[in-house]
Amino acid sequence: MRSLFKTIALACGLLIGTSVAHARQSWTGYTYLASDALPGSKNLIGLAKEFTEKTNGEVKLDINLAGSLGIKAADITQSVGSGIVQLAADGFFLGSVEEGGVLRLPMLFTTKEQFDKGLEVMTPYLEEAFAEKGVVLLAQYLYPLQVSWGNYDIKSLDDLKGHKLRVSSPEQGAFVSAFGGSPVTIGGAEVPTALQTGVVEGVFTASVGGGRLWKDQLKSTYRLGPNFFNSAIIVNKEAFDALSPEHQKLLRELAQKYANQATAENMQNEASVTKDLAKGGIKVNEPSAADVKKATETMQPFWAEWAKSKNDRTQTALKKTLKALGR
Repeated sequence: MRSLFKTIALACGLLIGTSVAHARQSWTGYTYLASDALPGSKNLIGLAKEFTEKTNGEVKLDINLAGSLGIKAADITQSVGSGIVQLAADGFFLGSVEEGGVLRLPMLFTTKEQFDKGLEVMTPYLEEAFAEKGVVLLAQYLYPLQVSWGNYDIKSLDDLKGHKLRVSSPEQGAFVSAFGGSPVTIGGAEVPTALQTGVVEGVFTASVGGGRLWKDQLKSTYRLGPNFFNSAIIVNKEAFDALSPEHQKLLRELAQKYANQATAENMQNEASVTKDLAKGGIKVNEPSAADVKKATETMQPFWAEWAKSKNDRTQTALKKTLKALGR
């Protein structure tokens, strides 16, 4: 009998051990940012660390920086949806989720308060669109206005003409084209080489983003911004659904917490980082009132024209956003 009990106990122990082992998961995380010093990547790493700790290691989440996994910035949504990575920060999702283009329409939002109104309207539409890709939208964080930077002196809208400028979305590309420039879409990890080799002569970004990251290749910044830049924190739906309800709730809460922190850091640091870059030799040129008016009036007809080729959900979302802004 003792021998039988020992055999049963051993078998039960093996089964329990196997069950625990199967419960533990290793998740791969990814960000389009190439530096872990930036608020976006720093806070995503913080999210991963706290999630791993608070699940007692049942889900071990590691974040990989841009370029480390061979995933292009424009392919992050697809990579999460297919399970190549389980969680990511995705700023270049417009090719997969066209609804996000509403939030990037040039000159539609000129203040963070306006953008927040638009984000409140747009979030349910974005959640629905991401879900169709096998992805759960957990949270979003925000960068300040993306303004123009050049390896030459940009002092007005006229200085965009005839130059190749890196853009982060087709909508931003329309802004560049409207003023005679040539838009080029490349991921952040490719920008330094592109600036060095002349593939692009300038970029649109915030000081706290690419401004300080690519400062060695830049000579000036013209502080007229066509749009804000939002990044989505997303997770593979199957992986998320496999979590316990408690861990799902935890992940959502942590994603929102760290997204809010990233947004706050970005907004708070923009002015001071710009001053530091000016001290380092980058010429800071403020926009004229005439240029701001010109940019707004030029791009306003584009909003409705842009929507004509989009799906019904995108068109409805734009109409509700314009209504919320009183436009």
